[in-house]
Amino acid sequence: MSVVRILVFNLHYSPNLGDGLIGACMVHALGELVPDAAVVPVDISGRDRFGAVTVRNRATLLKILRLFSKTFRRQIVYRRLNAMLDRIEPRWREAISGADLAIIGGGQLFSDADLNFPTKIGRVAELLRDEGLPVAIHGTGVSRNWSRRGRVLFRRLAEADLRSIGMRDEDSLKAWEDQSGIFEPKAILTRDPGLLAFEAFGPVAAVDRIALGVTSPVLLTYHADSGVAGRGGLGWFEALALELVGQVGPVRLFCNGAEEDALALGELCERPLIRQAIADGRIECAPVPRNPEELVATVAPCRAVISHRLHACILGYAYTRPVVGMGWDRKVQSFFSSVGLDRFFVGRTKTPPEEVAALVQTALEQGIDPDTHRCAIEDTREGMRATLEALQGAERFRVRERA
Repeated sequence: MSVVRILVFNLHYSPNLGDGLIGACMVHALGELVPDAAVVPVDISGRDRFGAVTVRNRATLLKILRLFSKTFRRQIVYRRLNAMLDRIEPRWREAISGADLAIIGGGQLFSDADLNFPTKIGRVAELLRDEGLPVAIHGTGVSRNWSRRGRVLFRRLAEADLRSIGMRDEDSLKAWEDQSGIFEPKAILTRDPGLLAFEAFGPVAAVDRIALGVTSPVLLTYHADSGVAGRGGLGWFEALALELVGQVGPVRLFCNGAEEDALALGELCERPLIRQAIADGRIECAPVPRNPEELVATVAPCRAVISHRLHACILGYAYTRPVVGMGWDRKVQSFFSSVGLDRFFVGRTKTPPEEVAALVQTALEQGIDPDTHRCAIEDTREGMRATLEALQGAERFRVRERA
């Protein structure tokens, strides 16, 4: 039997390493289920390795884009992205022509921030359609922000040989149904692949630190869902870090790797009170991770995890660490609801740092319910299996039997 070649379209090499975490977990899970498969990640932003740069000075660009109207921003982004995709397309065509199956998987890929993802997904859909390659959507998130043009671009997937559609949470499933129109097959729930992080990366040695993720205030403003978005800037992160040291214990400041987050982390760690706490050993400023392995090594060993970033929270949960999610995007709230941790999602604006620190202490005392955790991990595996089984008729391959 020839080797089955599976393409996985996502943001595998994104500097936001939560996306790379998803990619690594998908590659691992697919390899477990189809041991003789060749699983090939394809980054829809055109990156071919960690550290590759497709947009320079992204943090500055986000600040500039905020100055313009939505209509003008979309025009700028659409033109620039299509020029970039024209250069990348020959490489994608070559990959697709040698593949048996394709999965568009993981991440908030069905979000329309200035036509970014609609443009990329639309181009991928055209290539898959032209090649007639069987495709599935798996474990993706959906935002309720589709423009009319974005909806047209996303709907190009309906022209491909689409075998299954899997959304990672109930909110995404409903948002897909409300915005996509008539689409076959019917979308189902397939949990976020990042929940398989422990299986993909293995055990880590615990450390006596609370992991506090630092996210750029500019990013939180630009991409936030206003209904759940937090506020406060770096001063809020500073106050929370110091409050955690006083109430809970030593802190490890970290970021997921994105340029704008790394800049915010560096600036925060240079503030006088934080510098003093670092000198005293009460606070640690973790190096900016360069790949998913380094993100896991930074976050997973800590006693608890606090972050606006979804996959820092998912990573902590995968390793059974108590997690507290900060509001800025509904995807974070949706994840906490999906694992019964609604009370540990902080969605109110300007939440006092002392309240967050107290919530972290409660999360540590309560821990992670082992039955809920086990069910979430099993659901994630079975969702991956269901996607493969939907594609199985397209090519001869065997999905490994359930244990």
